[in-house]
Amino acid sequence: MPADFEALLSKLERRKPERLKKDSETYKIMASVFDSSTLLTLYHMINRGVFDIFYGVVSTGKEANIFCALDKRGNYVAAKIYRISTSNFRNMYRYLAGDPRFRRIQRERRQIIYSWASREFKNLQRAYEAGVAVPRPIDCEKNVLAMEFIGEEGAPYPRMKDVSPRAPRRMFEKLFEAIKVIYRRAELIHADFSEYNVLLTPEPVLIDFSMATDIANPMCDELLMRDLGNLVRYFRKLGLKTPEPVELFSEVKGK
Repeated sequence: MPADFEALLSKLERRKPERLKKDSETYKIMASVFDSSTLLTLYHMINRGVFDIFYGVVSTGKEANIFCALDKRGNYVAAKIYRISTSNFRNMYRYLAGDPRFRRIQRERRQIIYSWASREFKNLQRAYEAGVAVPRPIDCEKNVLAMEFIGEEGAPYPRMKDVSPRAPRRMFEKLFEAIKVIYRRAELIHADFSEYNVLLTPEPVLIDFSMATDIANPMCDELLMRDLGNLVRYFRKLGLKTPEPVELFSEVKGK
């Protein structure tokens, strides 16, 4: 364990000015948001070569911050770091408890958040191995998840919320197929599908699998219908004629 966390923060903040401009906010965010346990986890992952250089924040959500980083080989990596002190662990517990993989989880803040990050990592593994276009999972330790960075030269690709697809019919079909493959091959439901969680590369890449759950979850059908309803809602707003969510539901389930 490093004795001087200021030195660790300095290590995390190192920059290569010729690659990207220095983001002075990174130091402030890490120093003010992350506790010593999280910094120690980052230190371990740096020593393993998962991370080497941290750049700026890509996005800040209710539960986690996502940073752009480089690994030891100079590849861009996304670092998703769940905040221990501000995450809504009670809501996390409610979703974890329905997932048969996590039914025995202890109802303690830190362990719930660690399990939440671990579940997202495992969900990405299952979806990636099933052939779904998702960020490739790289590593996970406690509340820190490392995955493939979806973008170019440190700039993330846009969300479908911010950039409408050029060919709505084709995009609708691709996303519906992704939902179907996630269910049939990965045996998961995304459970938080929306235009906020699709990156256009321009091909669609599904992100944020933190709420994804095993199809053995008792809420399986409800969550699948919610995902399909969001898919239909978005594309109907673009003027596309789509099947009803219940028809898509039957096709996914093979009925």
